[in-house]
Amino acid sequence: MSESTDLAAALPTDTGTFSAGSMLPVGKLDTHHLLLLADDVTADEVEALALSQDIQAGWVGVSSLQLFPGAYLQGPWDVDAQMRSLLGAPEWTSQLMVLDCPRVRAGALPPALAGKDPLADAFPLAQPTGAELVALTRMRAIARRLAGALRLIPGAPDGADPVLIEPSPEVSASLTVYGPVWIGPEDLAALLGQRAPGMRPALHAVEPPKAIGLDAVDPDKLERLVETIGAEVFEKAWHASKEVRSRTEWEEARAAASGGVIEDELDGYAVIAPVDGEREGWGSIEVQVGATDGLPLAVRGESWARGAVLSYDLRWKPLDQADAYEEVVSRSRRRERQTARDLIEELATILVGAVTGVAVDDDGFLVSLDPGQ
Repeated sequence: MSESTDLAAALPTDTGTFSAGSMLPVGKLDTHHLLLLADDVTADEVEALALSQDIQAGWVGVSSLQLFPGAYLQGPWDVDAQMRSLLGAPEWTSQLMVLDCPRVRAGALPPALAGKDPLADAFPLAQPTGAELVALTRMRAIARRLAGALRLIPGAPDGADPVLIEPSPEVSASLTVYGPVWIGPEDLAALLGQRAPGMRPALHAVEPPKAIGLDAVDPDKLERLVETIGAEVFEKAWHASKEVRSRTEWEEARAAASGGVIEDELDGYAVIAPVDGEREGWGSIEVQVGATDGLPLAVRGESWARGAVLSYDLRWKPLDQADAYEEVVSRSRRRERQTARDLIEELATILVGAVTGVAVDDDGFLVSLDPGQ
């Protein structure tokens, strides 16, 4: 459908008028971006996802869902067969929401980035930026989760027809599990290795130095250091280093006397396993573990989220990293990605039960996993 088509004129006269919260605002459909949804999606589901994206999201009026201050989804409105045809929408489209947000555009899409992201490709001459880009990114996440679509209006200077995007839920094979329980490298490898044979810590053993502080510095480098910073500054540094050395020796002696050992503090690590042990070219699954204070909104309501929280980030690592988030990949790569997705979901399910936590996807939405299965 050409952008010059006047949807209001193409419909019966009485359909071109509406009252907020009831009739479809036909006059906006050729000038505003749309979120297209199937009939099994409820407004409450859209609201729940918006609330997972922004603390200021929520209904602010009749048929007006705030994504963030300045950006609103109006609706939803029912879509009949005639309107669906005029919009060029998928057959499953039964309702839509209209994005009310300022249009903020930057420069053209660089040729090197063309074909990488359908959202960017929809605006070849003037890329959305600022509030419009944030709104479109969040709309796409909602559409991906709800198996919906976006109808985008490129507008000037593109002068192009509306663009339809159906975000694929298969693009990301990643999940992150958050929880209050720390599991060490060997234990995690053993736990997940039940389902992912070959799981092992991705750590590089480092032989501890025999000397510490300035004692560990090469004598020739020490001389050059004295020449650079001066003898007086070097002497102060030497005394500080001596204090560190004495404190370390005291701690080691105390641990030896009590029968204990000195352990390096580990605040992050990774474990890794092949996607399929019989297919070397299928890449690997990596679980990155560490403390975090940047919790998604969907996780902050958990009772344990007020204390120390650990994140277990499960990622698919294809041989070509560019394939990890490509919308369009080859048939063989799709098989690899789907296998990785299935494996990651199983590993995340095990982790959710082990750390009494929750799992979220790359868009920050909670993912329902049943550790009992």
